[in-house]
This record gives sequence, C-alpha cells and structure tokens, in this order.
Amino acid sequence: MEQLGQEITRAHRRHGELVVAFVDVDGLKRVNDTRGHIAGDAMLLAVAECLSGCLRSYDLIMRYGGDEFVCVLPDADAETVRERFADVARALAASPTGGSITVGFAALLETDSAEEMIRRADASLLDARLAARGRGRNPPEG
Repeated sequence: MEQLGQEITRAHRRHGELVVAFVDVDGLKRVNDTRGHIAGDAMLLAVAECLSGCLRSYDLIMRYGGDEFVCVLPDADAETVRERFADVARALAASPTGGSITVGFAALLETDSAEEMIRRADASLLDARLAARGRGRNPPEG
C-alpha cells in the first residue's frame, strides 16, 4: 500500500497516468477442493509468472488475498492496460496449469488514495464478473 501511495503521489506530481488492476484467479477454491492445494499453488504461481511475463519490469505486482492480486501500472493509460491483461489471460490459458482470471481496473482520479483506487478496481472486478455471467461465461468464484 505504501508503494501504491508513492506511485499516486508521483503520478499527481507529474500529471501522469496510473492504473490499478484487481485480479481474481477464477476457480481457485474449486481447484484446491478437487485437485488439492499443490495444484492450487501451481495455479497461483502460473498467474504470478504470467503477470510478471506480460507486465513491465517496473509495474508493481502484489498478492492481495488468497486468490487475488493487485497490480499497479504507472505511466499507462486504461486501454493499454486492458491490452496487457488480455495478454496475461491468453498466456495463462496457454500455460500448463491453464486457468483464467477476471480483472477490474481503476484509473487514477485527482482525489484518489491507495485504498480508494483498490476499492474502485475491486468494484470494477465485480462488474466484470457480472458482465461475463450475462454473456454466458460463468467465471467460477474463489
């Protein structure tokens, strides 16, 4: 959170862009329950590797919760970030573990704090999950 706060301050000072992505690993609980925690750990590792392989070396990647990651992308606009995460999703689907992610995004607003950016990215993730269900795609929860 401290590093995110620093990136927010830097972006405001430079009048630059900043996007936070809230990433949820689809179906991790089901993998843990049906194939075991070693398989679940392998899926988390695959997600982390795809994130680090598709994002820039200076983008911040943090494991936020059991099946969630928060990524901070300075000096990037929302469209570019969406394209990068489409690359992450393709790389994960092609990985030996397979799998999918659902992602929500928040672009920096003038009044944002670190907590507010994460809250908005999480809300965007929930919207993305609902939209996927509306299109007939049912990303598993947890």
